[in-house]
Amino acid sequence: MTYDEFAKQLQAIKADADFSEIHISPDFQCDQTGGFPTSLCACFEKGKAWLELNENLLMDRDEMELDYYRQLCADFGIRDCADAGQFNELLEELGEDACQSAYIPEEDESIRMEGM
Repeated sequence: MTYDEFAKQLQAIKADADFSEIHISPDFQCDQTGGFPTSLCACFEKGKAWLELNENLLMDRDEMELDYYRQLCADFGIRDCADAGQFNELLEELGEDACQSAYIPEEDESIRMEGM
């Protein structure tokens, strides 16, 4: 998908989502974005996840270079992701740094069942 298509799909996902409904991981480096610091973002309510570049590091880059990294995020696409388990699976796909930086502990089923 092109970056423009990716951006339009993201805009639609974010349009009626409250900021608190978007989980943004700490940034990490991965091969998918050529080592450029990125975050895995998810809107669990809509069951979608995507990569976003760390915008704080974009100031010293020229537009052609930024377009390259933005396209790498678009190449990853918008993935299905409805819970922490699926989020962590995506992190595993992105590599060790992603897992170490952004892993979400999943609820222990036995603890949850005891409380019911």
